[in-house]
Amino acid sequence: MKHSASISVLFFALLLLIISCSRKDMPQESISPVGNHYEQAMQLCEENRYAEAELILKEGELVAKARDNQLELQKCQGTRYLVARILSATTQRRNYELLHDHERAANMAQLVTLAKELIHHSYEQEKIAELQHQYEQQTSDRRHYQLLAYLFGLLLLVILLVLAILYFNRKRIEQYNSILDYNAKKIERAQRRIEVLSTESEAHDKEISRLNDKITSARRYTNERLGRGKEVLDLILAGGKLPPSADDENCLIDYYSVSHYAVFHEWATGYTHLTARLYTYLILQDMGKQDDDIARILCVSPSAVRSIKSRVKARKK
Repeated sequence: MKHSASISVLFFALLLLIISCSRKDMPQESISPVGNHYEQAMQLCEENRYAEAELILKEGELVAKARDNQLELQKCQGTRYLVARILSATTQRRNYELLHDHERAANMAQLVTLAKELIHHSYEQEKIAELQHQYEQQTSDRRHYQLLAYLFGLLLLVILLVLAILYFNRKRIEQYNSILDYNAKKIERAQRRIEVLSTESEAHDKEISRLNDKITSARRYTNERLGRGKEVLDLILAGGKLPPSADDENCLIDYYSVSHYAVFHEWATGYTHLTARLYTYLILQDMGKQDDDIARILCVSPSAVRSIKSRVKARKK
């Protein structure tokens, strides 16, 4: 079905658009070069390679200064100060041990232990903060995807609802037109049968009476719908608005399909899957109504009329 295919294409286009927008809105994590230096230095400290860690931290300070990143600069400077204290205290401890000054050597060893603990504590705090950030990011992403899933489901529901409305409107119009065609054929067959019976020599009064009742019943149903359609048409011609009842709109379409058969046949063959509202727009346009008049008659906004107009053009073969 051409209409369903076009709506499906529109749905997937909207889907891709929302996904692309969501990807743009999602914060992208950037790895700072200074962060790399700090991480490398912390790993070296964990391996007791403090001299190499100090060199890495010096390089990190230079990068932070070049980037004017005061936070990273303070982090590298503070850690490098502790690393320098460890290296200095370790050297002094060895010297005091050579001089057999065990008291001062013990003090230097305590200082080294304290500095190592401070570095380890600082590194653990950084890891905790990083894990907390990752957790918050995952929570935010989960909520984001849940919202997207809700929007996709809502969009799909709306599209299915629109498709269902269009389908049932088209089926209803086809049903009304088939009933009118069936009644017209039934009347024609009954009239032909009456003509045949009237020419025969035998009396067929009961059958002729039954056929006349059938003709009257078919015409009554047809005339009721066509009569109401004529009333709606006269109301519009007098400057009134289309009644809000969907049945009145369908009666107008039925009447126009009979009173303007040639034009209506052109629409039926020149367009595909016209809904009741699209038929009504074509009828009003055929009556010489401009878009502003059509908006007033249909009790809709001018933008809605433009939308109807574009949908009519899209269904032209």
